[in-house]
Amino acid sequence: MAKLVSHFERTTGFRFYALLFCLVLSFSIWPSLKTLLPPTSSVKSQAFDTKREVLLCQKLSGEGDYCEIEGDIRIQPNTSTVFVVLTHKDDDDEIMLNSWTVKPYVRGIATNVKNWTIKTVSHTDNMLINCTVNHNNPAVLFSAGGNYGNYYHSFSDLLSPLYMTSYSFQQDVDFLASDYHDWWINKFRSVLSKLSRHPVVDIDNESGQVHCYRKMVVGLKFYSDLIVDEDATRVSIHGFRQLLRDSYSLKRKRSMESGRTSPRLMIVSRKRTRVLLNEDEIVRVAKGIGFKVILAKEEEAANMSRFTHIVNSCDVIMGIHGAGLANLLFLPDKAVVIQLVPFGQLSYIARNYFSAPVSKMKLRYLEYEVSTEESSLSKTYPADDPVLKDPPSIHMKGWEMIDSVYLQNQNITVDVGRFKDTLVKAMNLLVHH
Repeated sequence: MAKLVSHFERTTGFRFYALLFCLVLSFSIWPSLKTLLPPTSSVKSQAFDTKREVLLCQKLSGEGDYCEIEGDIRIQPNTSTVFVVLTHKDDDDEIMLNSWTVKPYVRGIATNVKNWTIKTVSHTDNMLINCTVNHNNPAVLFSAGGNYGNYYHSFSDLLSPLYMTSYSFQQDVDFLASDYHDWWINKFRSVLSKLSRHPVVDIDNESGQVHCYRKMVVGLKFYSDLIVDEDATRVSIHGFRQLLRDSYSLKRKRSMESGRTSPRLMIVSRKRTRVLLNEDEIVRVAKGIGFKVILAKEEEAANMSRFTHIVNSCDVIMGIHGAGLANLLFLPDKAVVIQLVPFGQLSYIARNYFSAPVSKMKLRYLEYEVSTEESSLSKTYPADDPVLKDPPSIHMKGWEMIDSVYLQNQNITVDVGRFKDTLVKAMNLLVHH
């Protein structure tokens, strides 16, 4: 027994001193180990950063905002907010709560566009708003503001993007228009009704309502002016032109049909800026070549149904760079577009707006660049002024200066002898198409 006790004591004593040694060693090296560990606040930050962030919105070409959302969606017009309610499963996955302030318009720099907030919230949030109207179909929320008052931009910024964004819904979609304008909706109602069978909602004035959806888009698809990205949208600019034909019951699909021998030339007449001062001379020369000439005046375009039929009856449309040339959308295939580019090295602007889109539309494009002598600016400024001698220096001063000098304060007297060659080219394209 004594032997056993003695062994026990020796063993216990060894363990005691071993434990004491380890404690002393631990305390002695702790300060060094502590410097190797991240601070407590950093650990918390890292744990927060592991939450999964869901990106609902992105910037498209033109710096416009575009958001695709699915789930429990609640729209509160009073605060211009779209709430996206996270489910139990989302909470389990620790999705990060987030919000985005967006402009539902294709051009980020546009004014007259209300900001909207897209906000993810937890289903346990005590402030969660209740639905007053539930919808089974999807929705597209967009701004009808921005450049809505410009005829060209009505097509490039609103109708064409609406077509790309909503076509896959096959008309079973609600259009929620922020910055709503009655006259614009009424003007293009024939087109809007081909995209959605439901009335356009003035969402800003849905006071006290909470509209709830399972799927929606905020903003519109946009790639460039009157350009449709067929790979990204699975639709085409030809499809958009056909939609316009269907909207206004336009029957003529191809120029020079039924053995027509006298092509119809439409001249887009301007009366305020970039006026064609010798329009009568152009009419005379065009008739001499063999065209039947139609003068399109601004007031005639107010009646969209009637005016689109006149455009569709023509084989050529010509005009100085401006919104009126957007009527080329109603031309039949194989028709010709003639753009007169004002003086001031504006070809890159003119081509972006019209040449690039026309090349995708089964139309032909001709361009006529106005010379210094044909521009009224040659009578306004001395010959050595930078406006005439060095247009790039004016461009360097920004868009407002370009617009003021070369677009808002320039009229044109075309050299009919030089311009006749362009008209002859147009005639040859039609006759030998």
